[in-house]
Amino acid sequence: MNSSSALEYALLGLLRQKPHSGYDLRKAFVTTPMRHFSDSPGSIYPALRRMQTRRWVSAMVEKDHARKRQEFTVTSAGTRALVAWLRQPITREDVVWRLDQLMLRFAFLDGNVERSDALVFLEEFEREMTAYVRELREYEKTFDSNLHATTGYLAFKNGVDSYHAQLVWVRHVRKEFTEVVS
Repeated sequence: MNSSSALEYALLGLLRQKPHSGYDLRKAFVTTPMRHFSDSPGSIYPALRRMQTRRWVSAMVEKDHARKRQEFTVTSAGTRALVAWLRQPITREDVVWRLDQLMLRFAFLDGNVERSDALVFLEEFEREMTAYVRELREYEKTFDSNLHATTGYLAFKNGVDSYHAQLVWVRHVRKEFTEVVS
């Protein structure tokens, strides 16, 4: 799975919802909160070809279109790859470096894994986020109080506050999920 990109998993997640053409997938990256992914044909189509080589997706030519448009669907191997990616344990590195991928994984949990798997995801997310926020707060104590009005400290504080806001969100969502699953 390490050789696969977040883009490929984003494509799998979208294709699990319904079949799409490459053009439709490009539009999804422009018109949804997934716009941090490139909608460039130089990104999307090579990723789809790699996924076809892995047999994660298959393509059918739509006969109704004059341009011989291909529509991609996820294969059982693609579904297994997506589910394995969704179920990966959450690590400190995920929280520090791949927060956007964690949110992408969370977005695709429904319909791909059991609700109990989603709860495990949220528990791990909360645990790792709590530990990292605690680590950042400890590091914050090392700043000289005379530096608290400097731009460097204020930028650091913004980062800490952002992670704390994410932690508050995770706790809230986990509580909601726990009430629904119970």
